Amino acid sequence: MDNTFVRALVLVVPSSALILIAGGGLDFLRRPVGAIYLALWALWWLALALGRPRGVRSAYNRRQRVVVGLGVVALVLLVVGPPWEYTHFDGPIPRDGPLAWLGLFLFGAGIALQTAALWTLHGLYTSRLGIQTTHRLVTHGVYRVVRHPGYLSNIMSMTGIGLALSSLVGLALAILVVPLILWRIAREEEMLITEFGDAYRAYMQRTRRLVPLVY
Repeated sequence: MDNTFVRALVLVVPSSALILIAGGGLDFLRRPVGAIYLALWALWWLALALGRPRGVRSAYNRRQRVVVGLGVVALVLLVVGPPWEYTHFDGPIPRDGPLAWLGLFLFGAGIALQTAALWTLHGLYTSRLGIQTTHRLVTHGVYRVVRHPGYLSNIMSMTGIGLALSSLVGLALAILVVPLILWRIAREEEMLITEFGDAYRAYMQRTRRLVPLVY
């Protein structure tokens, strides 16, 4: 069996199962928001598994261990927390209302943006921070608009998750992960300036980091 397909199954199946368990089983799927949410989650991880290789080990990546560790903790909380809260906790955000559908839309838009970034980089979009053997500076497609569409898509998807499942945990994680993303972006841009020099500096001058026309 193809290793990429196995990797996809390893990501999608356990996380989907945990969502169902935390969300109360089949009752979660009987609610339209729950069913669409689970489908989007599976699509998100399938896209990452198929389009994001791990990349090579590097000194750049070794400096990211604390951030990666915090990211893993946030991911576990993101998998389990929002569906449990959606089903078991009657919080201040109404369930299955307009905000939930806005969240599903934002989640889907984040997945679409990340898929576009994966497609544009063609294997250079890696989980490890480092320069790959075939690395080149990519400035077309979605990278023409912002320098880090993948990180923007993560913020969009996490915010969408929080709204879709009316989850204070999800929304808090979306806020708390922003400093980690900004820290990683700063380290990544230092690396790219070192590797690509004036070409990357020129690219920085004509683009924004995360939000078009703003930041």
